[in-house]
Parts: sequence; structure tokens; C-alpha cells
Amino acid sequence: MCSSDLEKSFKDIFESALKSANSYHKDYENLLNREILGEDISLPSVVVAGEKAKLSLELTLQIRNKAIEAYQEIMRMQV
Repeated sequence: MCSSDLEKSFKDIFESALKSANSYHKDYENLLNREILGEDISLPSVVVAGEKAKLSLELTLQIRNKAIEAYQEIMRMQV
């Protein structure tokens, strides 16, 4: 593992996850709209794009949830 990988902040990781989720969602919307308009798009590619968007969003939500859990655990610590 590179030292640059170890130096990534939570902000960088979360920002990357959000950008990825947004990108997958835009790709899915684009394919879905093209399919609806009657362009020659294969239905499996639309379904795969939808699943990528869904999984990317779920990953982003899990990252957020873990961060909130960690924050709450820190706040419960006695000093």
C-alpha cells in the first residue's frame, strides 16, 4: 500500500464515494431516458446501470452511518 493511500482523509474518501454514486446515477438516468425514447439500448445494460447506482448509494450511506456511529461512540467516552 502506498503512503498516499494511507494519508487519505475521511473527507476525501466520502467525497469520492459521493462523486461515484452521483456518476453512476447520472449514467443510469441517461440510459433509462434513452431506452424510454426508443433508442436501441439493451435492457440488461439499463438494469446493470441501475444496480451500480443502487449499490454505490448504499455504500455511501454505510460510510456515513459508520462515521456517525464512530462520532457517537467518541461522544460517549468519559474523560
